[in-house]
Amino acid sequence: MTRRLEPSPSASPDPTLRHALRHVSKQFSGQLQRRIQEHGVSHAEYVAMFALKRLPNLSSAEVSRWTGVTPQAGNQIVKGLLERDLVRRQPSRDHGRVLLIELTDEGRRVIEACEREANDLENQMCQGMTGAQRSELMSLLRLAAAGLGSPISSPAR
Repeated sequence: MTRRLEPSPSASPDPTLRHALRHVSKQFSGQLQRRIQEHGVSHAEYVAMFALKRLPNLSSAEVSRWTGVTPQAGNQIVKGLLERDLVRRQPSRDHGRVLLIELTDEGRRVIEACEREANDLENQMCQGMTGAQRSELMSLLRLAAAGLGSPISSPAR
């Protein structure tokens, strides 16, 4: 007698959800990387510049946390941006040894161009969705991230 396995009530109705998420993420990241490379920045540099646009005057440690890399890798990202005059450092008024990083005018121009690319790609990805569906997707992704213990939010300063 062959026993038929029934999915448990708590099992995902679509066991390929993880594959769909990975596929969309991989496609989006790859296409975004190609687009922002045309502006001379890597994905990690883009994320760092995005953070600096939203939260000017971050320390290197804060840039590393926002970018999701080690402090050493974060310093390399900042160093590359400094060498290309996309960011500048200045001493903190509150903490003498801390250097704060901010975008230069050229850095703002580059991140704005990259943001246009990212927004265009996001709109392309969502072109078959209504505004309500797009909002619902964002709500569902926030719930999924929270379920994994990593809520979608701005970095703590």
